Amino acid sequence: MATLNFLTGNSGKLREAQVLLEPLGWKVQQFMIDESVPDIVEPQSSDLTNVALAKIAQAVELLASQGRMNEPLLVEDTGLFIDSLLGFPGVYSSHALKTIGNEGVLRMIDENRSAHFLTVIALWTGELVEVFTGRCDGQISAKISGNEGFGFDPIFIPDEDDMNRTFSEMTTVEKSVFSHRSKALKSLFDFLQQDGP
Repeated sequence: MATLNFLTGNSGKLREAQVLLEPLGWKVQQFMIDESVPDIVEPQSSDLTNVALAKIAQAVELLASQGRMNEPLLVEDTGLFIDSLLGFPGVYSSHALKTIGNEGVLRMIDENRSAHFLTVIALWTGELVEVFTGRCDGQISAKISGNEGFGFDPIFIPDEDDMNRTFSEMTTVEKSVFSHRSKALKSLFDFLQQDGP
């Protein structure tokens, strides 16, 4: 089984990647240096792709510092874009979650509850960088619901789910049927599949 390094401090993101990719023959492991996840600077940009590319550039420098340039490594950036808030929080989703949380977002919403999640994954193949994206359209729920997942999962209902559940009301496997991250990871897998694990 081939190994993919994932530079993330978010255990939920790591688990979702493992659930999707490991049955397909790829071991996904958290990228660490001296048994800890290295810090990278969160770039300021209005575009998720630019953020992901800035993160992967830092990640490749870290690989180089460890003499591991031939190892594949991925980073990802995800944003929740709410139509009635003109796309906010978008690229500032992590900051918004820490400062106002799900409760704060719910207080800001008007009658238009349309939103979408967007994930951008940047992969260092050992030779070059490839970018993959995934999008999930949905609605912001009227209240916080569910105990699974992380981040904005308790207030996001994907349009594709006939049961009208938030991501937090689904298991990781159920969420992977609809989610933005799984769509990006599936595109990543299709690319990796060209060479095989």
